[in-house]
Amino acid sequence: MKTQLQNTLEILEAKHRRKEKSPEALPVYYGWAKLNKVVKREALMVIFLNDRPGPRIGKDGYDGVTKWIVPVYKRIQTAEEMADAKECNRMYSAYSLFMDDRQFHGSMQAILDANSESDRNHVSEDERLKIAEELRKAYMDSHPHYKDHGIIQTSIHFE
Repeated sequence: MKTQLQNTLEILEAKHRRKEKSPEALPVYYGWAKLNKVVKREALMVIFLNDRPGPRIGKDGYDGVTKWIVPVYKRIQTAEEMADAKECNRMYSAYSLFMDDRQFHGSMQAILDANSESDRNHVSEDERLKIAEELRKAYMDSHPHYKDHGIIQTSIHFE
């Protein structure tokens, strides 16, 4: 048998409980990292918004991600990606591909290829090409003297 206090607590919990509705559209931002005291290496960053109650759109319309990146491209998460966001306890999930990593050797094209490969399960081929082109254009605008040398061969393969 429930006491009056238990009944009152149940009513209050039901009234003030966060509504468990699935988000309609969560964005994914692609951009180049802003170099500062925390981020000291150039990187391509992909930031997923996980905030279930809704994004906190700032005056720039980019959910506050402009603190970390120069946003270049924005897309909406797929249903599978939003299912992952449901289980996250952070507002953002950020992934970085650093230019000076051993596997990229400073090659922008290698980074764009790796990013396209990681997106292949959720993003169409046309959109991946568009994302790569926008990222390439933004990087070349900020680095006019950049020349892509490609990946350096680190081993010899005999046939």
